Amino acid sequence: MKNSNQPTVRELQALRESIAELAILQESDSPVLSVFLDLCEPKDYLRAKFVNWAVAARSTLPAAQRKAFDEARQEIDRMILKDWPEGSRSVAIFCRKGEAPFSRIMSFCATLDTHFDACQLPSIFPLVQLKDRFHRFVVVIATDENSRIFEVTLGAVSEEILTLRPELGERLGREWGREHFHQKKRESDRHFQRDQVTIITSLMAKRGHNHLILAGNPRHVAGLRESLPKHIVTRLVGELFKTPSGGDCSVVLEEAVATFIDVERTESRNTVSRLHEQVRRDGLAVVGVARSRVAIMGGYAAELVISEELPSTDREDLVRLATARELPIEVCEGDELLSTHGGVGCLLRYRPTILPEEAAD
Repeated sequence: MKNSNQPTVRELQALRESIAELAILQESDSPVLSVFLDLCEPKDYLRAKFVNWAVAARSTLPAAQRKAFDEARQEIDRMILKDWPEGSRSVAIFCRKGEAPFSRIMSFCATLDTHFDACQLPSIFPLVQLKDRFHRFVVVIATDENSRIFEVTLGAVSEEILTLRPELGERLGREWGREHFHQKKRESDRHFQRDQVTIITSLMAKRGHNHLILAGNPRHVAGLRESLPKHIVTRLVGELFKTPSGGDCSVVLEEAVATFIDVERTESRNTVSRLHEQVRRDGLAVVGVARSRVAIMGGYAAELVISEELPSTDREDLVRLATARELPIEVCEGDELLSTHGGVGCLLRYRPTILPEEAAD
């Protein structure tokens, strides 16, 4: 488990801002090269793969676009061989030359599949997909000695706060009788729990976390849970009754990440289930590419539910429209309802009296 000291916290905000900027980028006569690289693969392999793709892609473009394509290709070719920040596992590069030049580079501690695209607009679905699974939550590991509060982003620890439990044992018998000692210990535990709750509440409010996992000694986990305010309890998604071995929290954190991923998958399935329910009731949902597009553009879509299997052109168009309108986007895979209706649907804020006829698929 890697401690990355804050960059991954800023990474989520940078990702959101970049997606929003890319979604509203205006077309020009020159193509945008969208390049996604898995940095776990050797650089020479990535460069060779990019060059082979570029040779084939160039031949598909009109002659008037090839000069700008070549200039963008040369710039990306140089970028592939550069040294990326330590801990980077993937990178996204967007480059356009010509009369309206544009460039954007992002590196991530998460993995993206190597992929290339050349189109009039940037390919943003891989970034939307990454944001959808951008695992970011708080883990508290409570033991007899201390409490360690972690902020976890994409499996990397981006912040750790250590709070130490007061030492009372040496005062037993010397200053306090047993009953007095236990009373003081209960008071100390309550004070310690209040301190932890203050830190957790502040951290989640400042960072916008919606999920919390408690781990450690069962007694301390239970005590901490009971001390949490109601609005934080609603964000509690898991408890792990496991303590660190020799002060090493990595195993507990790895289990917390696995627990959180399961929760995320459940939430995704619940969103799809709500879509199914609304479709059965002929309620607040539409399915199909055209109906979803009209719902988004008409302002009555509440959330876009989109399949990974949707054809790229429609997928990019819909996520661009949804991003520009700041709609939530849920990415799913293998859903039968979506598969039989073009691979996409929308949950609605309200249902128009008459759905536009032109939206029929």
